Amino acid sequence: MIVGTRGSKLALCQTEKVVNELKKLGYDVNIKIIKTTGDKILDKKLSDIGIGVFTKELDLALLNNEIDIAVHSYKDIPTVWHDELTVAAVLKRDSPYDLMIWRKDVKDIKVIGTSSQRRRAFLKELYPNAEFKLLRGNVDTRLRKLRDKMYDAIVLAEAGIERLKIDLSEFNYKRLNILPAPAQGIIAVACRKGDREIINILKKINHEESYLLAECERAALRAFGGGCLEPFGALAEYKDNILYLKAKTIKKEALGRVRCKIDDIKMARQLGEDIGRILAS
Repeated sequence: MIVGTRGSKLALCQTEKVVNELKKLGYDVNIKIIKTTGDKILDKKLSDIGIGVFTKELDLALLNNEIDIAVHSYKDIPTVWHDELTVAAVLKRDSPYDLMIWRKDVKDIKVIGTSSQRRRAFLKELYPNAEFKLLRGNVDTRLRKLRDKMYDAIVLAEAGIERLKIDLSEFNYKRLNILPAPAQGIIAVACRKGDREIINILKKINHEESYLLAECERAALRAFGGGCLEPFGALAEYKDNILYLKAKTIKKEALGRVRCKIDDIKMARQLGEDIGRILAS
């Protein structure tokens, strides 16, 4: 089995998690590194490059049968995707939250680095006087830029920090009280829809609750308008057979819940669609 992935340290770390799960089941796995548009263009906002900047080349490799599966951060996969591809499995969700990280010599945060429209917009509500500057590159690069005083603070996904086991003791940091991107913190495993053998293998490593949460959150974004550039955050939780969803844009937020079984993906998507439509109205 050939697994396609981006070549960053974080992408490889995430891919190793998938590979380890497959090896536990006795499958032979080889990794193929594929460079994506998002890896090549580092001087522009992601929103200026286009949709699917971290997935297009991996999608093409799947469609051309160059790889059997592709590993993604689920939040990077467009909500309107290729008809011949599917996410057949996800791993257990890590933290969905964002971290604000700043140098210990900074007393007043005036310049914040981020490449995310969502983080920028929601943080403006918390830091109305701050200036926001583009921050691109891998996690190590972003932390180096913070050390070099290019920013007073930067925002990173907590899941990435935890997966890479990065020691942040030289900095101050805190978890932000803003809604994450839909499916943030979830590793997705994609394959061709027609490849039943691979799909059946991937079902064995799928984490049902995380898949339920991801499909609910992504359905909300899709119904809201997945291709638009307006900031959108969503977070679902599943407890005592009840699925809860909270979603937010700059203009308003909405809450919803539904009783469902852990494998009732149709119900999860319906809840997401209902909330997405409320926010779009």
